[in-house]
Amino acid sequence: MKIASATIRGLNRAWAIIALAVALVVVPYAVPASTPPLLQLGPIVVAGGTAVLAGTVGPQAAGSTLTVNGQPLSVDASGAFAGSVDLNGAGSISLALSDAVGGQTVFTVPLTLAGLGGVIPTGVLDSVQRAGVSLLTPIVGDGGPLTVAGSVLDKTQLAGLTVNGTDILGALGSDGSFAIQLPGTTKVVTATATDTRGTTETIVAGVGHQTLSSSTTGAASAVGVRIVKVRFYKQNVLRKHFMRMVVTVKDRRGLLIRGAKINVSSTKPGRLSHRPRMHLSGSKGRATFTLRLRKAAFGRRLIVVTLAKTPQAKATKRSAVIVPGAKKTSR
Repeated sequence: MKIASATIRGLNRAWAIIALAVALVVVPYAVPASTPPLLQLGPIVVAGGTAVLAGTVGPQAAGSTLTVNGQPLSVDASGAFAGSVDLNGAGSISLALSDAVGGQTVFTVPLTLAGLGGVIPTGVLDSVQRAGVSLLTPIVGDGGPLTVAGSVLDKTQLAGLTVNGTDILGALGSDGSFAIQLPGTTKVVTATATDTRGTTETIVAGVGHQTLSSSTTGAASAVGVRIVKVRFYKQNVLRKHFMRMVVTVKDRRGLLIRGAKINVSSTKPGRLSHRPRMHLSGSKGRATFTLRLRKAAFGRRLIVVTLAKTPQAKATKRSAVIVPGAKKTSR
């Protein structure tokens, strides 16, 4: 009876804490409003083999189902949830958000993080979510290998990052992007981010198929971005006072990118009459700019910086061209 009473007292205390947690989770964490956390948790209370928890899911998870250690937990219309689950001897708490098309994000919290009174504090998911790991929908072409790409906003939050078991944390690009090739027979891609306390975020995605024979891809599906060619056309510059510039962009697979945002600027003021407006790359991965020249540019070296951006990556390139000058007449 004493054991039963102690268990009941523990659970009553847990529910008291969880009631406070429900009240607290309505206060958002200190993150930009444009990128709300996928999952916010209040304190988790572990007692008698049961975990009592509460929190909210972000709007990006609307329509997803939530399970905790395989047990469903209902989410109300505002995204809030609360309940208790039987841990069945597990050494961690796994919260899985599954969408309607088979994608899944799983947060795993080790029970070793529980402190005094069996309480795992609020904020246990902060580091892995601040890391901002994202995974593009993996797409395999006809007969070719599978290229998996994604990005990390802040790698300093992580102790490890793997894709299908391969460590890629040390292979991130300077912009936080990554790309890894897997066999074309791969059916499921799993990216796992681990913070310094052992909490993990695992993104699971099924593999789609498309034909890449057209040698082009949309900006949203591009694997990285590269500025592969910049050409200047100087015909009739002295008469027209402008020069055409053509920029070509590809991704890491060598596919021309449609819809990449491209900006061009001069490194020195006074060389261009105005900064060219942003262009989107066309069906052949190219964007054409008209550089309207001031008098100061003629007969001089013009240096321009090109910036190309997709939703997942960006690249810059400096290019130089000698602008023709007026010919001097001899007396």
